[in-house]
Amino acid sequence: MGDTISGVGGEAFDLCDTQASAFGVAFHVSPVRMVYCDRNLVIREVNAACLQVEGLSRSQMVGRSLEDIYGPALRDARRPSIEAVLRGEPQTAVEWGLRRATRGRLLRIRHEPVWDAAGEVIGFLVMMEDKTDLHELEKRVSMQEDVIRQTSDALAVVGADYRYHWVNPAYAMIWKRTPEEVIGLTVPDIIGNEGFRGRVLPRLTSCFNGEVTQYEFSWPNGNGGSTQFAVRLEPLRDDNGDIVGAVVNMRDITEAAILNRRLRRQALEDALTGLANRYALEAELARRIERCLKTPADCSNCSAALLLVDLDDFKVVNDLAGHIAGDALLRQVASLLRTMDPAAVVARLGGDEFALIVDGLDEAAVTELGERIVAAVEGSGFTWKGDRFSVGASIGAAMLDTEAFTAVAPSVHDIINSADRACLVAKEKGGARVCVFHPDDGEMHARFEEIGNLQVVQTALQEGRFALHVMPIAPVDGHSEPFHEVLLRVIGEGGRALPPQVFITAAERHGLMNRVDRWVVETALARMPALPQDARLTINLSGQSVGDPVFRDFLLETLDRAKVTPGRLAFEITETSAVRSMETAQDLIASLKKRGFGVILDDFGSGLSSFGYLRNFDVDMLKIDGNIIGSICEDKVQQTIVAGIVAVATAMRVRVVAEYVEDEATMEILRELGVSLVQGYFIGKPAPWDEVFPV
Repeated sequence: MGDTISGVGGEAFDLCDTQASAFGVAFHVSPVRMVYCDRNLVIREVNAACLQVEGLSRSQMVGRSLEDIYGPALRDARRPSIEAVLRGEPQTAVEWGLRRATRGRLLRIRHEPVWDAAGEVIGFLVMMEDKTDLHELEKRVSMQEDVIRQTSDALAVVGADYRYHWVNPAYAMIWKRTPEEVIGLTVPDIIGNEGFRGRVLPRLTSCFNGEVTQYEFSWPNGNGGSTQFAVRLEPLRDDNGDIVGAVVNMRDITEAAILNRRLRRQALEDALTGLANRYALEAELARRIERCLKTPADCSNCSAALLLVDLDDFKVVNDLAGHIAGDALLRQVASLLRTMDPAAVVARLGGDEFALIVDGLDEAAVTELGERIVAAVEGSGFTWKGDRFSVGASIGAAMLDTEAFTAVAPSVHDIINSADRACLVAKEKGGARVCVFHPDDGEMHARFEEIGNLQVVQTALQEGRFALHVMPIAPVDGHSEPFHEVLLRVIGEGGRALPPQVFITAAERHGLMNRVDRWVVETALARMPALPQDARLTINLSGQSVGDPVFRDFLLETLDRAKVTPGRLAFEITETSAVRSMETAQDLIASLKKRGFGVILDDFGSGLSSFGYLRNFDVDMLKIDGNIIGSICEDKVQQTIVAGIVAVATAMRVRVVAEYVEDEATMEILRELGVSLVQGYFIGKPAPWDEVFPV
């Protein structure tokens, strides 16, 4: 005999024992949480899924009220649904769990009435289904659909039959269609046979073979321009890993492409003149060197030349008319250089330096081109706001020919340095000329050595590799005091002191002597307090320092702080520098004398009008130029000259110092001629400061 089980919807079912057992099994194994309550809200049955979530046993739940298990708050929240279900009205709601066991979980809760055979509601079934994972999945799917629909990237799926299986709106819009119009058509139907066979088919074939391929192409946009696209094709695989199509991702990169072109142009273009810049020039030189290296046996087919053009009078325009005028001059020269050889690469290296790379010209033709440039720059001049300026140019050229590749292949920087050295020689010869570099040229070699010497000075300044030596100056008149002249040496890589000729000329030529003189002054003054009280020093000042008001202020302020005893320190300035910077030199001499420091006019007699200028300088001593002293023992004329200098100096109450004294005979003649002090190897050679004045 079977049981009668009340069902939903007011119907009752007569079940056999087997069916009842089946329903019981379904109730208890269902993943949906189920609780059966009677009309008094007492729990009469509960399934395993519910017990697992609640963490209770069946005996702990069955026979207890809903309020005991779920609390009064939840009972009150569910009251409307419970009242409705007891009236026979099923209730369904989706809401977030409120209790600790279900907090943060999205639940689908259904209250289903249970009827007896008479059609009366005898209880209800509560079914709670966790929809959180499904909700999150639906949300992600929805989000992905929104992204795919709204993304600016054009996406499509192309099958192995070259038909579109799916496209998003952005892809269809490129071809001015809707997704529905594109899906089902072949790729040639959309982009045309020419584009398909020439651009797409080879890449789709690679993609169908398992490769990820990328490329770019342009497509007319209908506005007279074109749109640049970047395309990526990735294999689409089924569940078995077999390739069944290709995923197409197209991105509009028009703005990025325009920006990249602009950046590449800026990276290789001079902003002021529109010419190529140094980087572009170096790249062009590198290409020509590589071309020559490919045909080393005969460079006739790859002959080229670099011409560096340096404006001779650019600073005058900048100083007198301002930087705006200077920029206008640079643009004018740039325009002129463009016309000199239409096939040349014309560049601006920076400042007032330009360059041209020309092909297929021998040295004579390069020289002729350079001379035409010099003449054109000079002939064009420069006018700014009614003022006319003369402009010149010096040009150095370096050939990329057989001679350049004789020993070893030159680098880009070798070529530029060679042309630069030639340009410097052209400037030293007076400017407005062309000079072609040759490795065996004596002037070029000297210029190269000077550049190396300049690096020595710069390194010494940066790394503190200067050293002070001193050389004695001895009195021969019976009453003058002895001195030591402070001399500068640079300590080379091996720890040896380099002679001054190695670096002084380079430092003077490149404006570094002010910094060198500052180091000497500061170092000597810092050491003077440790010297014997009777020690007296002379310090040389370069012509640049003598003529620099800023250095004058530095020197006087430093001397005032040092508080050197008057008479212990004198400064040597050359006659040439004093004459060249007359007013500044006079002011410096007066300021030094006022503070009790001596002043020695060095290399006296080397100028053409020494006696004429002598009365303009209030000095304490004259140091006769060494060329006059040279062979004074045998040369009566030199003796007469020295006697004349001594006579004039005596009349002006100025003592005379003679240098280059190499033996006793020379010293005795100079004593007889009235010289007060002498200096030279016979008196004492230069020696390190610490050896002469040990601490």
